[in-house]
Amino acid sequence: MGNSKYRLGVDIGGTFTDLTLLDAESGEILGFKTPTIPEDPAKGISNGLSLISEKGVDPSEITYFVHGMTIGLNTLLQRKGAKIALFVTEGFRDILFLQRLRLPVPYDFRSRLPESLIPRKYVFPIRERMLHDGTERWPLDLDQIDEAVNKAISEGIQGIVVSFLHSYKNPVHEKVAAERIKKIAPELDVITSSELWAQMREYERTVMAAANLYIQPNVKNYFETLKERIVSEGIKATPFITQSNGGLMDIETASAAPVRTLFSGPAAGVIGAIRAAESAGISNVITFDVGGTSADISIIEQGNATFTQTNQLAGIPIMIPSVAIYSIGAGGGSYAWIDNGGMLKVGPESVGSSPGPACYGIGDKAALTDAFLVCNYINPERFAAGNLALYRNKSEEALQPVADYLDISVQATADRVIQVAIANMYTELSNVMEQQGFDPREFSLLAFGGAGPVTANFLAEEIQAKNVLIPPSPGTLCALGALTSDFIYDAVSSGQELLENISVVQLKDKFNSLSAEAVEWIEQQELNVLEGTTLLYSIDARYRGQAFEIELPISLSWLEDENYEQFSKAFHEIHQRQYGHSDPNTSIELINLRVRIVGHTPKPEFKNIEKTNDSQPNAISIRRIMLNGKEYDADIYSRTELKFGHRVNGPAIVEQDDTTVVILPKWVGKIDVKGNLIIERLEGEE
Repeated sequence: MGNSKYRLGVDIGGTFTDLTLLDAESGEILGFKTPTIPEDPAKGISNGLSLISEKGVDPSEITYFVHGMTIGLNTLLQRKGAKIALFVTEGFRDILFLQRLRLPVPYDFRSRLPESLIPRKYVFPIRERMLHDGTERWPLDLDQIDEAVNKAISEGIQGIVVSFLHSYKNPVHEKVAAERIKKIAPELDVITSSELWAQMREYERTVMAAANLYIQPNVKNYFETLKERIVSEGIKATPFITQSNGGLMDIETASAAPVRTLFSGPAAGVIGAIRAAESAGISNVITFDVGGTSADISIIEQGNATFTQTNQLAGIPIMIPSVAIYSIGAGGGSYAWIDNGGMLKVGPESVGSSPGPACYGIGDKAALTDAFLVCNYINPERFAAGNLALYRNKSEEALQPVADYLDISVQATADRVIQVAIANMYTELSNVMEQQGFDPREFSLLAFGGAGPVTANFLAEEIQAKNVLIPPSPGTLCALGALTSDFIYDAVSSGQELLENISVVQLKDKFNSLSAEAVEWIEQQELNVLEGTTLLYSIDARYRGQAFEIELPISLSWLEDENYEQFSKAFHEIHQRQYGHSDPNTSIELINLRVRIVGHTPKPEFKNIEKTNDSQPNAISIRRIMLNGKEYDADIYSRTELKFGHRVNGPAIVEQDDTTVVILPKWVGKIDVKGNLIIERLEGEE
């Protein structure tokens, strides 16, 4: 990699496929966008490579290739996965159907639990039992295994999940069962819950394994297509795949555990945002990624992403370490509608990339992008670098029924649609910041995605953010994040012990074992691209009697103290910040020990851009736009013409190939030395 000419990052989203190309010698970074082809996602990559070739780059010069995709995600959301069976401990056949007995929509007794990935008739109870401490209560009944396998084969099952009670403590029964299944039916895919997620909570462990096996065939097939496609395009590099934790893994690991890719696209965006914020000297950031389907937000504190161990996808708990991302159903494709109470709504449903917003000329639903076009924020001739035609008359036709209902003009309706979308974003973001104990006034808002820069200034004004940061290529930042990601592996040991009952020696031994596992994984990747590794340690802990825990990053030096004073103090503090209270007199319970290894990859040095001696750039035109119920004459600027030192006073529009930036009145945009556009309130304006 160190001698490679070009490095390529690709992110396949629901609407667009983004590509970021890095010239490793000059440091030049180029971004490209092409529509996603849902029926053939790899075709979007081929189309993107054609755009790269037009820039004079031969694909054979690409020697490092990183890929993020939504194949597994879409398979799960659309319920188009494999036909699989489940072997469970006798007496627990209904584990996937009882779930956690929580209503999906609180207080709505008509809401229903999500449908199981595995029908009940394909769930086979097996006589065996491990106790909570890992000791065997009943031996595994191999005759039942044989009978269940034959029954599954007769039903046309493609794979089998084995999930037994307390296997995280002792996986022997699961391993023996899996070996037996493979011996009887080697053609079947088999996975055990303990090999994928060796932690307590049997429902989450079971459904995770089921989700993994459910999406695996589609993901594997796509990877085969991907490898064939990039070889045919002349790329010699082996693909690396992005993970939900913001890291990379080889394609073989991704094939075995595709569930780890489910949130990889948004996670890569956060990694890209960290790189962009570093270049601007900003450490506290709210990331704001608005694509065609949703708006994804995340929090970067002191230059570091925040993580979570608990995610939900279509009602299914996905309990893997992931960058903490919160989704709002308000993207460029979110369409406007009137509810039964006569209220204007925007989202959460989206028109997607096909048929797309009405302005694409195919569909007839008015989406947020149509509102942008009618309010004159978007130049139809520059949308997606001019590669996608937009039809304003189609947007107006789609908005007309809503305008008729509201009894206002079409343009005023478009303005209202934007205001409702911003209100949705404000509500969700405010809730997230409050729940995490953060004050948005201490953060910058970093916007990316195709629609993020259009709406960012509106949202920043509502939440009173310090400023808005728009990186040079915001429309392809997820691809840049993928390209600059590190290799990451998370090792975990699950248990349930009171802090006062476990010795320092025991804790150190467990962490040493996890560290060895993590180091072994990095070594197995056979990477010659790393610039060193780092081990990070954390403990999931809670007060005795609580149902759920908090992950607390630790230093191993804390374990030198037999009384664990530093650890206890840090736990009480984080509990106080997140929940508003702490109880130093209550015993602390340790649930999981975690070790993360980070294999550091080389990071590009963003080039300094040309400095100008004139702070006021020349506008390329003036356009009449509507902002919050008022019309303004906005100066229009081309991003490529803006240089270090330029200032752009709002109201203004900054156009570029991958997005459009809206700058509000009483705000000013400034170009920094790295080409970032930083939008701030004019002095004296609040």
